[in-house]
Amino acid sequence: MDAQIRMADDVSVELAALGEWLQGEDALRGRIRVVHGAIGETELGPVVELLTVALGTGGAGTVLASSLKTWLLTRKTTAKIIVESAGRSVTLELQSVSEVAPLLEQILKAADDG
Repeated sequence: MDAQIRMADDVSVELAALGEWLQGEDALRGRIRVVHGAIGETELGPVVELLTVALGTGGAGTVLASSLKTWLLTRKTTAKIIVESAGRSVTLELQSVSEVAPLLEQILKAADDG
């Protein structure tokens, strides 16, 4: 099972930074795939549109949930990300990370168990 992560406000620089952050997690290394969008007329190269994380077994969903929470808490700017897995979705905002973190963990743990 995969989880898909995208930015609600089309902030590809932040999404690229998140992808690098997730690659730093031993349990997620090699499970992250970056999906680039089309190059716009004013852009010098492709922008990161979506991150796909292969969850499978072994607790990767739990690691992903924890890593996303930590990443959001370390950001100095506001961030809003959408995580989808197993037909469910949760939106995380920097201001509300503690409120939605348990829901995110539940969604991604279900992907680990499935």
